Amino acid sequence: MGFFYFQNIKLSKKLNYICSNKLFFVSILKSIREQEGYTQTDLATKTGLSLRTIQRLENTNKVPKGYTLNALAEEFNMEPSALQAKYLNIKRSRDSEITTIKMINLSVLSFLGIPFGNLIFPIIIWRNNRDSQLVDEVGRRVVNFQILFTLFLCLLLILIPFTVAKLLPGIPIMLIALLFAYLFNIVVIIRTAIKIQHQDLDFLNFPFRLI
Repeated sequence: MGFFYFQNIKLSKKLNYICSNKLFFVSILKSIREQEGYTQTDLATKTGLSLRTIQRLENTNKVPKGYTLNALAEEFNMEPSALQAKYLNIKRSRDSEITTIKMINLSVLSFLGIPFGNLIFPIIIWRNNRDSQLVDEVGRRVVNFQILFTLFLCLLLILIPFTVAKLLPGIPIMLIALLFAYLFNIVVIIRTAIKIQHQDLDFLNFPFRLI
């Protein structure tokens, strides 16, 4: 039973990862193919490419090269360089969005030196780049987590003097709680940064949201 339980957890995480990334994935070849009114099978037949090749290109947005590029460009009545440029433009746009998301996440670290910096700077960067659906959604998750973290920390610091501090006099409970809270937030930032680096956008996706 335990084995199947952990297998289900792994499968659930994998599905969440796929759904999260597919939400913002724009397939260039699929867009052009649908504009031309082709199915994948139609395009494979007309270009002489295998159906598997068409599916792979649509699922990965990998830039076609050589014979594949020429066959697709000829069928779509485009110059090979023009088709290739479409792929490169999408890639540059995606890279720019990922860079902005990295900035939102890393700007949270400003809370180490500036009170509420974990809210101020991420919110500013997020609001200035909300024209991108990807940045808007993922940035919203980062900001939402930091709001929840800040509210919880404030509540904890308010309650400690009236609860734990009375039971353990002489121990700097407030300082210890603050230190552990800061370390926890730093760990979250580092884990998020690693996921962003691998373009795994399935993080901080809580059902409870304040924004």
